[in-house]
Amino acid sequence: MKAFRKVVALAFAFSLAAPAVSGQDREATQNDDPRQIEVTIFGMACPFCAYGVEQKLKKLEGVVDLEVVLETGIATLALEEHADVSNELLQKTVKDAGFEVAKIVRNFESEFPDFEKPKK
Repeated sequence: MKAFRKVVALAFAFSLAAPAVSGQDREATQNDDPRQIEVTIFGMACPFCAYGVEQKLKKLEGVVDLEVVLETGIATLALEEHADVSNELLQKTVKDAGFEVAKIVRNFESEFPDFEKPKK
């Protein structure tokens, strides 16, 4: 149990240690218009959950930056200039981390359509 608490504490500390993006930096990033995919994820309940998803998604080919926000359940993947990741691969990767994809939205034109899981 101590080991689990230590891992959760480290994951939480890691999330706090991420550098804040200033307004100027954010504007510069938006002007560059990087390729991004937003993945809404069901089931993340703690920093350790977000960390586990992050570890899986950052291994995908073409991912250059990644942010997982526990409070919103959204993972934002920044991609290399011509890279893309299929919906199936995103869903499989998130499922392998123990969660489920609710929605996938790209800010660029892609051969893969945006995805939203049908509501039951």
